Amino acid sequence: MKTENKTIEKQTTELDNSTQRFLKASDLTLTRSPAGTAQLEIKNEACHLRVVVRRLMPLSNPEQYISLAADEDTEIGVLVNPSELSKESNKILNEELDKRYFTPTIQKIYRVKEQFGIHEWKVKTERGRVTFMVRGLNQNIKQVPPARLFITDVQGNRYDIPDYRKLDPKSFHQIKRHL
Repeated sequence: MKTENKTIEKQTTELDNSTQRFLKASDLTLTRSPAGTAQLEIKNEACHLRVVVRRLMPLSNPEQYISLAADEDTEIGVLVNPSELSKESNKILNEELDKRYFTPTIQKIYRVKEQFGIHEWKVKTERGRVTFMVRGLNQNIKQVPPARLFITDVQGNRYDIPDYRKLDPKSFHQIKRHL
């Protein structure tokens, strides 16, 4: 009988290590360190001095299923409903998400010029006029049907065009030339 129990225990442990861990909002407290990084305390368990937050479904369900990780590769668990966090924890979580997913919306395209495989974009966003470089348009422009575009520049910044068909004619022409 002892052999059976050990085998079952071992299988359960292996299963636990490969399954998703869901976290209860009531067990979580997010705070800021003196350096300004987000910290996560899990009640009666652990305190993570730096936490990385990501949306697991950033387009289809951005308000739920938030991954909390100790670093870029080590997930602590998934918070299904962040709105259940305390007011202060929710504020910190949203600040971290805003930093990670800051994506200016392109309102007008002045020019896209290609030189040596790098495209220089001169655009207007809701934050003003911006110039950025994109290498490899096929890899760094993602189209989401029907006409949404996400553009990633050489520095990893992302830009959003919610519907390129609604841009002014000159901007639309610039997009069609380079897609």
